[in-house]
Amino acid sequence: MPKRRISKRLPFRHNIRYGPTNPPQHISFITDFSDTGIYIKTNKVYRPGTRLYMTIETGDKNFSAEGVVVWAKKAPPHFMNVTKSGMGIRFTKVDRELIEHYRDRY
Repeated sequence: MPKRRISKRLPFRHNIRYGPTNPPQHISFITDFSDTGIYIKTNKVYRPGTRLYMTIETGDKNFSAEGVVVWAKKAPPHFMNVTKSGMGIRFTKVDRELIEHYRDRY
């Protein structure tokens, strides 16, 4: 079976603002990060193929990014803590500093 992951995913729990318009209007958090994309844990999901604008908040700095929804799974609100609910996003544009921050941790 071929290996699907291009880069290593790291735990990365930071807040994110995201949405199909700029500035992004929804707030949630990231749980996984790689240099090619992120996983947003949320119940507000968009269809695969949707372009999203994002602002990733790391505490001391905000980073801008754009991406495309690769997969999405929505769960009823009372199942959010039991099952995976969110979106996988592939970056199409991302601040270089954020990628460097990721690579320093890897």
